[in-house]
Amino acid sequence: MKHTPQKSIFQISYEPKLCFYDRLYKNEKLTDKFPHWKTDRLNVTLKDHDKKHSIFISHNRTAFESDIYNKKVEEEMISLLISEIINFVNDGTFSRFGFRRFYLIKQKISFSELVEIINLKYFTQDFKKIFEDHINDSTITIISSINGNDFRLMLGPMKKEEIPGFIKYNIDNHIDPEPNKRIQELSEIFSNYPDVALFLDIDYYLTGKGLKIDSLEKFWELSKKDIPQIIGNITTNLFEEKLKK
Repeated sequence: MKHTPQKSIFQISYEPKLCFYDRLYKNEKLTDKFPHWKTDRLNVTLKDHDKKHSIFISHNRTAFESDIYNKKVEEEMISLLISEIINFVNDGTFSRFGFRRFYLIKQKISFSELVEIINLKYFTQDFKKIFEDHINDSTITIISSINGNDFRLMLGPMKKEEIPGFIKYNIDNHIDPEPNKRIQELSEIFSNYPDVALFLDIDYYLTGKGLKIDSLEKFWELSKKDIPQIIGNITTNLFEEKLKK
């Protein structure tokens, strides 16, 4: 089963160079894609309130961030960013690529029932005996790798009121600044969150000195397959016993 991410952040890091600024302000292929922008002369943020996404560009990192998932738009923007990033980075080398996604998989069961499923699936009886009382909540963090790229996965049950503390909506750049519109949008965002959900936060990344553009292109292509595979495997494994009943 495919799951839609709630939020995505694709980030490229590189060594800081002073010539970065001269190169940045001459680029129009990215700026033309965004109706709004702001700068403090050190950083530039390109933003689209309607599409709920933005690109942040600084001397040592560039990131695409989206608070609404649209596969076609996401692929277009990240592909464009990858094609243009070489114009910002003086020597064409990078230090880290990262693609982070947040998921909220809505549940029809209660929060306590979801907690119990996770307890039964991931905690042994010996482990649970350590605690005097029942485990009422938990968060699990896993660090591993797939196809040469590392990932850090955090998962756990989540209530509606907890979501804003774990998934930080980019209010400044993705919501219309007009006060009445901002209040209305924030209210709608919160009301649309599920009452109970399985929360998944996956940071998929590659680090190293002197990474080249071909490594970035390969990383991007692998991420589109690896992240859904990891999320799918986790959810299938977690709920397969429940589904058999």
